[in-house]
Amino acid sequence: MTAIISFLIAITILVFVHEFGHYIVARIYGVKVLRFSIGFGYPIFKKIDSHGTEWVLSAIPLGGYVTMWDHLNTKQKGLDNLKKSYSNKSLIVRSAIVFGGPLANFIFAIVAFTCIFSLESYKTLPVIDIPTPGSIAQINGLEKNDKILAVNGQKINSFEELNSYIKDTVYYSDSKSVININFLRKNKNIKNVSLDISGLKHSKFENITKSIGLLPRSRGVKIVDVLDHSLAKEVGLKKGDVILSMDELEVNFPKQITDIIKSNNKRQMQLEYLLLTDATNLNKDDTTSKAIKKLILNFDDSKQVLGVYLVANTQKFKTSMSFIEALKNGFSQTVKVINVCLTSIYKLFTSGSPFENLGGPISIANAAENSANSGTLAFLGFLAFFSVSIGVINLLPIPVLDGGHLLYHIIEFIKGEPLSASFKLTGTWLGIIFIVAFTFIVISIDVLSFLKELIK
Repeated sequence: MTAIISFLIAITILVFVHEFGHYIVARIYGVKVLRFSIGFGYPIFKKIDSHGTEWVLSAIPLGGYVTMWDHLNTKQKGLDNLKKSYSNKSLIVRSAIVFGGPLANFIFAIVAFTCIFSLESYKTLPVIDIPTPGSIAQINGLEKNDKILAVNGQKINSFEELNSYIKDTVYYSDSKSVININFLRKNKNIKNVSLDISGLKHSKFENITKSIGLLPRSRGVKIVDVLDHSLAKEVGLKKGDVILSMDELEVNFPKQITDIIKSNNKRQMQLEYLLLTDATNLNKDDTTSKAIKKLILNFDDSKQVLGVYLVANTQKFKTSMSFIEALKNGFSQTVKVINVCLTSIYKLFTSGSPFENLGGPISIANAAENSANSGTLAFLGFLAFFSVSIGVINLLPIPVLDGGHLLYHIIEFIKGEPLSASFKLTGTWLGIIFIVAFTFIVISIDVLSFLKELIK
């Protein structure tokens, strides 16, 4: 349910941003906007503003549209002012209105990334925990407490940067078979290791860094939320508490708790935890000043899960930037994401496995849920990335998309006259067929990947 809600919130925000881009540019150039709709289908909310624009929230929240007055549209009646007609505007103005949607997506991303960079936030130290047994990291000798300094010559300041850079390397770099890591061991010896990831098997639902075996150093597992009427609620566990062990087994990651509970045949388990309201204040190497609590969990048929949302209690540090520096980074990050999207599209048509890394609604909803559970800034980062993706996709030269309309405008400019209605109609149907077929393929791959994860 969280995934669905997060997905709907994300898509509603970004559709509004995109359509508002079309709307505001149309208004600037004097085009009459008849309707601004978020979603399709039956209107569940309608309001007409002082400019005569009908604002609509529709039942199917998977898109949106802006309807503008066009004197060439025989279905539209009630206006005869050609100055407010879309088709009566110059080619440059019409192109600006079309480009306004994607531009709004890019501006939103710049603002979102700027907020993320400028606000004081917590980052995770790039110090690793025990590498996953049998993983590439473990096989190549990486150890707990190794501090990652650089990856392929790129300086690493946080585990978030490490995640991002490895993901970019695996998915979008031409030289993605080897990752060179510089790291500091025991605060004195700088070492280097090369990880061969050419044979890495992973799902697009998985974190690539985690698939390699790299996890941030953690001390316990932090509770970020407790469900009502759950076992955790009954025994008094609260948000901010840090679980240290289950049945005398040390736990540092949420999956360890899940695995211990699943493999436990007993009805009763002992849990050790620390009472904390802010896990970032926890001294990783000294818990003597904190009273370690113990309690007994009694599982029964009605309560077979703990009922909590958990995150690894990793070591954090504060970071922030000046507004100017954050704006520069917000712009460069947006450009970087645009390049990532363009590279992905290029590889879609040139790669031997074009659909390997495509994600549909399930992947997007999963990413939305994970980011929402990680906090406001993480969700804002997801929105920024998703917004850029929407902007780039809409600029593809496919009829029915903004890029298709811009393609029509280019052809019109070259010909020196408007395109015929029949030509546009043919292009529209070809565009619809392509979009429907591509959507079907993406959703099919998405569902199959999801089912494979379920039966693992």
